[in-house]
Amino acid sequence: MSDSKNTRLIRQMSVGLVIGFILGVIIGLLIGWVLWPVEYEQAFTYQLVDEEKQHYVAAVVDSHNLTKQLDVAQQRFSTWTTDEKVSELARLSAEYQAQGKAQEAQQVAALAAELQRAEGWDPAVVSEVSSEVANQYAENGEPNKAEAVSQFTSALSASAPPPIVGPTPATTGPQTRASLGGSRWALALCGILLLVGGLIALILVVSGQRRTRERPAAGGAEPEWTGTGPPPLLQRTSSYALGMDNFDESFAIETEDNEWLGECGMGISESLDEGTPRRVTAFEVWLFDKPNTRTVTKVLMSDYANNDEALRNKLAARGEPVWATPGGTFSLETPGLIVEAEIVEMEYGEDTPAFGYFNKLNVMLTAHQRSETDETGDIVT
Repeated sequence: MSDSKNTRLIRQMSVGLVIGFILGVIIGLLIGWVLWPVEYEQAFTYQLVDEEKQHYVAAVVDSHNLTKQLDVAQQRFSTWTTDEKVSELARLSAEYQAQGKAQEAQQVAALAAELQRAEGWDPAVVSEVSSEVANQYAENGEPNKAEAVSQFTSALSASAPPPIVGPTPATTGPQTRASLGGSRWALALCGILLLVGGLIALILVVSGQRRTRERPAAGGAEPEWTGTGPPPLLQRTSSYALGMDNFDESFAIETEDNEWLGECGMGISESLDEGTPRRVTAFEVWLFDKPNTRTVTKVLMSDYANNDEALRNKLAARGEPVWATPGGTFSLETPGLIVEAEIVEMEYGEDTPAFGYFNKLNVMLTAHQRSETDETGDIVT
């Protein structure tokens, strides 16, 4: 009889330990992911893959060239080290030079020079990092890009500021340490909760149910919205006219609390020739989703480009082709954002080829935050 009681007692203790362990894990997940989750502030864009990082840097350069707001560019690069900024700006300048886009390369160098003067980049660091990039291009059999990096370095050396005495404040260290500290705190708390999981689980479940019942009352303060779905985060019209040879507009997508979720915009993708003014036959309309580090691009083509198979195939490599028609609509979708685009006005030039280039093009961009039930149909790069 005593053996039977001991067996029953051991079984009950085992079941209790398993239940306590499971409850402790559940509570730890609730606290670590729901009640007090680890929050990562700022956009860690330096963690993007190389291709996406180049898209991001190009967007920052284009935005600065349009607005001339250096403080905005600095904020976009706030989590990047000097090495990372020098390296990626040098690569973008080299890529532009290799593509024959000398003006765009000069814009990259101009922004780099302004950042160097404002932030006091060490000339030795600039030289060392640029040399590494140039050597990589040389080893990969791309001497033209290596030479372009050398020109980029020379431009920076000519505008280098006097040496700055004293330490340079770190931009990413405190955030990273805070995030790691929060993770260790969450793990330690989970270990404690494993010992008292049953009791705390009951308290949290009861209080959580009470909070859940009380929470719906706060929903009445939302502003009235007459359209379908939530109000848009952004509604802007990107307007191009013949003669805007460096046209490239971008718009920040932010919440009501000024949280930056990403950007969208439109820029020149392809011209019929190198003359002035540029006869633009295709535009790139793009969406950058910061939380998900995704970029979607669609190429808006003229009637001529749409019917030219070789040109259409060339443009298809940059994004999904879309034939521009008056009143036409299309969408750009990422896991977190949707941008509805509508061609509100368009006009072709009168020269040959017929319907070959745009004299005027206005596209309205309306950005929404996706709900979890939305499905993505676009190709994400």
